[in-house]
Amino acid sequence: MKALKFNGVWDVSPVEVPSLQCLDPDDVIVSVEVCGLCGTDVGIITGDYSVAIPGTTLGHESTGKVVKIGTAVTRFKVGDRVVINPTYSCSECRMCQTGNPNHCERKHGTEAGVSYNGTFADQYCAKENSLLHLDDHVSFEEGALTEPLSCTITGVDKLNITHTDIRACVIGAGPMGMLYLWSLHLRGVNAFLVEKNEHRHRFAKGVLPEEGRIYKDFEKAMREEYGSDDERLDLCVDTTGYLSEVVFNRLAPGGKLLNVALKDYTAKLNVLKIADKSLSVIGSIDSLNQSFERAYVMIRDGKIPAAKLVSHTFNFNDYLQAFSMVGCDIAAKRQKPITEPNCKVLLRISSHQ
Repeated sequence: MKALKFNGVWDVSPVEVPSLQCLDPDDVIVSVEVCGLCGTDVGIITGDYSVAIPGTTLGHESTGKVVKIGTAVTRFKVGDRVVINPTYSCSECRMCQTGNPNHCERKHGTEAGVSYNGTFADQYCAKENSLLHLDDHVSFEEGALTEPLSCTITGVDKLNITHTDIRACVIGAGPMGMLYLWSLHLRGVNAFLVEKNEHRHRFAKGVLPEEGRIYKDFEKAMREEYGSDDERLDLCVDTTGYLSEVVFNRLAPGGKLLNVALKDYTAKLNVLKIADKSLSVIGSIDSLNQSFERAYVMIRDGKIPAAKLVSHTFNFNDYLQAFSMVGCDIAAKRQKPITEPNCKVLLRISSHQ
């Protein structure tokens, strides 16, 4: 079978590997249908997020069909359509015991697409408790957004929104930005969106929530939304990591800044303001508090326009073109601006079965 391996920074290649077998009683072998390209994958390839073990198969946003089951598996049978939760937790370490299983101390060696062979491959070995049934009316493509949506639900939970009549914005109209915009909308928060790239901007305009607004510049957005350069913001989700200082200086008392960008970038924040203005600076990653299950229900019930957020699906052999679409030029070993409208990009794996 084929698998897309990470060998080192800017070194990614498809290789032939043996088909998978169930080794433990609760193992389930899934034939992967589609897998989404994530910012984590891009960060690993470019070296911006140096966490992956060389030799690991990339990919973690995926759906597929069960092809083999272990002797103790009771919830799934061969042929079942499934969504794969790639986040491992042991339930026993200090992080798990203190409510942070997304930071499980035994995660190393078990994290799909990072330290454990992921889902840019014909097959993936999952545990029974890491799978959800994919309803017949939900496409494999829609289901693949469950994992990124679960991460946004985790972040929105951390914001502890108690009032919906607040001033809010989301920075970045990539997949995470769009999912955060919709997740906030479903919590009753009408946030505006900022995206400077004209192509991402153009795509996002067609998938905004009702009464949604999008701008290319944060400062201009603040003026147009609230009338002056002195107005303040109550809540901001920055998916880019590059506007944290700018946004921080425009937070109202009690304001919250949520950063979800995996960027090695340093920002200067005034500690006095954090205390004196009761500001919150929050980080978030991965699934937490059943956010994976909750995300799937939102997609299943049509609360999130998952199908519309999938802009492109490429065949496995076209992985270079797929990554180039999101600004990761593996062949040239460089990052580049996005040059055509897109949002969530998927690889179709099943054609290699």
